[in-house]
Amino acid sequence: MNQVNAVRKGVIFFLSCLFVLLLVPTVYAAAEEGKDTRVDVADEIITMDWVKRLRWENEDKTVQIKIGGLYSFDWAQINEDSRVGSVYDPVQRHKEEVRWARPQISLKLYDRYKFRLQYEIAGKRGQIQDFWGQVKDVPYLGKIKAGHFKEPFSMTVLTGRKGSTMMEYSPASVFAQARNLGVQFENSYLDGRINAAAGVFNKCNYLDNAFTEGNSGIDLTGRVGWRPYQEDDGKKLIHVGLGYSHQFLDADKQPTSFSTSTGSHLSIIKLTGTGSIPAYGQDLMNLELAGKWDQFWFQSEYTSAYLNTKDRNNAFFSGYHFDVGYILTGESKPFKSDKAIFGAINPKEPFNPLKGGWGALEVAGQYSHTDMNDYHANVRGGVQDNIGVALNWYLNAHTRVAGNYMHVGVAGRDNSSLSNGEMDIYQCRIMFYF
Repeated sequence: MNQVNAVRKGVIFFLSCLFVLLLVPTVYAAAEEGKDTRVDVADEIITMDWVKRLRWENEDKTVQIKIGGLYSFDWAQINEDSRVGSVYDPVQRHKEEVRWARPQISLKLYDRYKFRLQYEIAGKRGQIQDFWGQVKDVPYLGKIKAGHFKEPFSMTVLTGRKGSTMMEYSPASVFAQARNLGVQFENSYLDGRINAAAGVFNKCNYLDNAFTEGNSGIDLTGRVGWRPYQEDDGKKLIHVGLGYSHQFLDADKQPTSFSTSTGSHLSIIKLTGTGSIPAYGQDLMNLELAGKWDQFWFQSEYTSAYLNTKDRNNAFFSGYHFDVGYILTGESKPFKSDKAIFGAINPKEPFNPLKGGWGALEVAGQYSHTDMNDYHANVRGGVQDNIGVALNWYLNAHTRVAGNYMHVGVAGRDNSSLSNGEMDIYQCRIMFYF
């Protein structure tokens, strides 16, 4: 009952915030200091053009402050077969949650210094997502960033939630690191066709012994992206990328482990998992291949993890995924050249029935494979395959409605009561981002 009440409170809070966000900007639609400015309030609310007013800058634009955020709500219908149901408690088939509620504030000074703070308020407890400062145009180094942010590894993870096609990252992204404390150097070469980033990071749960006990918890991570082919202002391109991370671990105090998701955050079941593995270090490798041709695009990655284990039976795990999509309404999926990642689709005609606009519509598919078995290391965490399809409706530059279907299967797992089984997941999301 407490969970039901918590969900209800979360829904009410989310909708209340959304209502306020939609109505407050109408106040700013009035004329500015004697200027006769006419604003179609209904059009501004529907298309979310009012978001442009959530920023402030001085006259010479040397100081800029911007308020933004990411907010989403998910629903799911989850079905499991008898093999999964016999091992796990019955899955709550109808589920919903406030997936993200991340207000954000950014500060830019003299077009050279940038700062960002993003905080997650959804879930059981709040936590900082981004908290960093950056300076650009540093001779020979390009950009220097310091703070809490994503390590430069995996195009999928760096693209983030706004630009991703499926509602959740591919299960094969389980090997990629997310946000940690660190310092990073980033630069571009060959007129922006090559991007390189590298840094040293400290896992937050190792802060008490970093650099004092064998450097445990330290990550050395880097990524290089190259576009050998690019035409028509980036509407046609091919991208290849390489990422590498060496991670120092403490085999006695902090064993490592991997366990894949099903492709839905609302599913608590982990079909595959290695269990705890004492290791002195691990090496992660990531290969990227992506491209687009007008409305068509694809993205693929292969990621592997090699563990230097305490028992000397070193372990190897891997995974890959392939995504493909087509935008039915004629838009081209944006590509951010400075970071070598995809961005969120911006519809040519934002949804506005009053003016005949209906937004952008995208169809996509994904296949993902993850292998958690290494018989030499005596680890049998299972092999998981995901097949998914997606339908995304981009109402405007800040709103997206998504629908996903995922078929998930696991086989060859011996370190759990579940050796094989299948699940079907139907889920949808409404997301606001600015």
